[in-house]
Parts: sequence; C-alpha cells; structure tokens
Amino acid sequence: MVLFFCILLYLVQRFNSICLFFRSAQTSNFNCNFVRRERIRGCTNNPLLGGASLQGSLYHKFGCFSPRYYSSLGSNKNLSSNTLDYISYYLAGLLEGDGHFNTPKKLKSPSGTARVAILETVFALKDKPSAELLKSLFGGRVYDHPNKKLTRWLVQDKKSVINIINIINGKLRTPKINSLYDMIDFLNVSGANITKLPLDTSPLNSNAWLSGFIDADGHFAIKGFSLNPKTHLGIHFQLSQRNTDRSGESLEKIMLEITEFLLVKLNSRTFSEKYRQFVINTSNRVSNKILIDYLNTYPLLSSKYLDFKDWETANNIYINKLHKDPIQFEKIRELKVNMNNGRTKFSWSHHKHLLPH
Repeated sequence: MVLFFCILLYLVQRFNSICLFFRSAQTSNFNCNFVRRERIRGCTNNPLLGGASLQGSLYHKFGCFSPRYYSSLGSNKNLSSNTLDYISYYLAGLLEGDGHFNTPKKLKSPSGTARVAILETVFALKDKPSAELLKSLFGGRVYDHPNKKLTRWLVQDKKSVINIINIINGKLRTPKINSLYDMIDFLNVSGANITKLPLDTSPLNSNAWLSGFIDADGHFAIKGFSLNPKTHLGIHFQLSQRNTDRSGESLEKIMLEITEFLLVKLNSRTFSEKYRQFVINTSNRVSNKILIDYLNTYPLLSSKYLDFKDWETANNIYINKLHKDPIQFEKIRELKVNMNNGRTKFSWSHHKHLLPH
C-alpha cells in the first residue's frame, strides 16, 4: 500500500510538471508572436503599415521591413471580391504595359524535358516591394539585377500561371492578347481547358487596367520651378508605348482610347527607323483633374504612387496660383527635386488595401 501511494505521488508530480511545461510553452509562443507583431507595428521603418518614411534606394536596406512579411500574407484567395477585381484589372494593364508571355513553341525539349510557359514583368529595383506583393498574391519568384537596377517577377509553375491567366483573361485591351492566346493554346494541349475571351471594351474609368498600364510606362513630371525664374512652369504627365506590338499590330487604338478619356491629343516620336512611340501628355487643368480622380479611385502600386501624390500636391498649388507665394513655390521645387530618380524616402502604406486585415 505504501508503495502504491509513493508511485501515485510520483505520477501526480510528473503530471504537474508536464502541465507546467506546456503552459510555459504556450505562454512563450504567445509572447514571441506578440513581440513579433509589436515589432512590426512599432517599427519606425515599416512602410507596409504606414510607418515613417524610409531612407535608401535598395529594398534590402529598408530597415526591419522584409520580403518575409509579404510571403506570410497568403494568396489572392484571401481578397474580397472588390479587391480581387481591382488587382485583376491592374495586373492585366501592368502585363500589357511591360510584361512578357513567354510561350515555348514545343511541349518538350530535344532531350524530352517538358517545357514551361513563363509570365514575367520588370520593376525598378526600388520597387521590389511591389514585386514581392504580386509574388505573395499570385506566386512566382523575384530576382534582382543590381547592375541594371532592376528586379523581375517571374512565374513559371503551371498552377500559378493558369491562375493568373484565368484572372486576367477577358481584361486585356491591346494586341498583346495574341501572346496570351498563344500561351492558352500551349496550356490547353496539356489539359488546361481555358477559353479565349475577347478584348475588354468596358469604359477605362470603370476598373484599374489603366492604373497598371501607367505603372508600367507612365511618368509624372514637374516642369520649371528651378532657381531660373525664366523657365516654363507646368505640371505634366506622360505615357508612352511602342507603336506596334511584337505581333506587328498597332497600339494606336488603345492609345487613342486613353487620349479620349483624358481629353488630350495623341502624339508620336521616332528614335530610329525601327523604334517609334505613341506619346500621351497631360498638362492642362481638365486632363490633370481627370487623371487625378481616376488614380485616387484606382491607385498605383509602385513607387510611382508616391510620385503621383507629390505631383497632385504640386498641381493643386499651381492651378490655384498659390505658387506665386515664394513659400509655395519653394514647396513645389522641393517636391520636384525629390520625385522620380531623386526619391530617397519610400513608404508602402498604399499596399495595405490589398492585405488581409
């Protein structure tokens, strides 16, 4: 009997020790997660959550902000229907502006290895957070090219490629739809069963397609406002695209649609016999207002969003003739100096609307 009680007492003590261990472990995990969340919330260099602006032009130098944060966000399955609609049209415009549909001509290589279809687009290296965001939503990988100051978002796994094609199918507006159709044909041979949808003809101001197109090739500029008082003053936006697609079809139709939306004229310029561009410029009060209203409804995702907001601020000062005040003139001058290639402070809080809450 004594032996029985001794054994029972030993088992009770062991049980209590085990309970304390698990309780401690749970508390420790909670504390670790809590500290991690608090570090994210409180990090002064965390652009994603609207923290302080960041110094530096390279993504890996952006303080505590890390690509790992994007990789933990899940996929586009977590997005609301409105947000998925936004990012779908945005992605279609981005890929049509500066994306590539790389489709193999044959299913297998001479050695018998299966070939894969590849989707990719290029960002400035400073815009790597945007590439990481798309990776977190649609898969793929992000590669840096420091010498070229570029980063690439590349998708080649079949499941992700098919998902992206289904998302942007029916949302394209340019001759690049021919490249999409080639990729659909390639995937359908291996059983994808994707229907080829026609070009989108919905109003430009009804979705984010133009936002993605602008993120690919748009440019916001402030003219004049230098120390030379004789320089011409102006608030300009420019969007340029090659005259013809790789298929040989002209992009004039879509560029004319954009000019009609912005109430401006379509121009062209020639760099060489083999390279010509269509160019759209806005500089007047009406066309700039149309663009501002549109981009505040369907925001850009790259650092051009920051350039746009500075450009918008300068435009508001200029059209109200407040720039005649030396203080306001200097404000516009500082905005100009710190835009585009002059930008050293970055914030990525405009990505928050695409992130799970």
